[in-house]
Amino acid sequence: MNTMSGGSVRSGYWAVREVGAGILAVLPPAGLAAAAITLAPHLGSKMASHWSGGSARPDGFASTWGSFWVYTSITVVLFVVAVIGIVLVRRAAWSRVWAAIATVVGGLTAFAWAGPAWATAAADRPEDAVLGFKLLLLIGAVVVGAGIYLLLPAAPAPSTRQAVRPHLPVADGERVAWSGVIISRSLESAIGLLAAIFLGTLVLALVTRQGGTWTAVIVLFLATLSALLIAPVRLTVDQRGIRLVSVLLRVPLIRVKLANIDTVTADTINPASWGGWGYRVGPAGIAYVARRGPGIVITRRTGGAIAITVDHPEQPAAAANGLISTLPAPRR
Repeated sequence: MNTMSGGSVRSGYWAVREVGAGILAVLPPAGLAAAAITLAPHLGSKMASHWSGGSARPDGFASTWGSFWVYTSITVVLFVVAVIGIVLVRRAAWSRVWAAIATVVGGLTAFAWAGPAWATAAADRPEDAVLGFKLLLLIGAVVVGAGIYLLLPAAPAPSTRQAVRPHLPVADGERVAWSGVIISRSLESAIGLLAAIFLGTLVLALVTRQGGTWTAVIVLFLATLSALLIAPVRLTVDQRGIRLVSVLLRVPLIRVKLANIDTVTADTINPASWGGWGYRVGPAGIAYVARRGPGIVITRRTGGAIAITVDHPEQPAAAANGLISTLPAPRR
């Protein structure tokens, strides 16, 4: 009788999802190629390339095939970045963010040529081209990127079988505090890549003045700003509770009062168990995962867990448990 181990089944399950993500990633370059083949008989040497504000008539034009090869090159490079993210996702769950963002930007870049080309082909002459409802295709790029993000790993609830619960004796009236900055080279590298894509897209928008490209600039700017929230961060444990705050933007990411904490354990944090790298909210709870390795797991009295990766987690865990032990009995 043939049998298949649970590990093999799970591996096959993720392989199917990764193949599905790969199929979605190829849509931007494939769509751009299909648009070129379909529209070629209806296009001349010049095409509309820019519309100002709500104007129905274009006020900028470009070489049809010269611009095609520029956008194709960018779309293919972004496709390669997405594929690399998909291939690496089992070793670095945060790489699905790379794959999703690269696919969204690739889709927006593909539309920056295909949309105006379609409008030009449908008009009697480039000066009469109207984008109109074709702008709705921009939503498709975001949907495809979201599909890749959802397909790639994020799974089981974390195991705390090897967790330890350190305790620091704290006398009545004694003040205890612990604070440390968490820096992740991997997260910083991912943010650097995102910022590089943003700057490249900004330059492209300034040079080509394509409306679709400016949409990508706005999306990437917001994504980069959001990414700066999570690297680096400061973790603080004191009488007020446990707080995780963005160092650069001073925005609180996690805040738990001592009275709402049951226990704090030092454990090994697996990114895949908490839904990936970065700031996560999912069925397992809330997590700030900078890498696979040591961290604290906070069990809340109101339910749900919080995981934070940090070097030497025994120190903040011991400080937190010591402070919790000093709370009045009704609040513990």
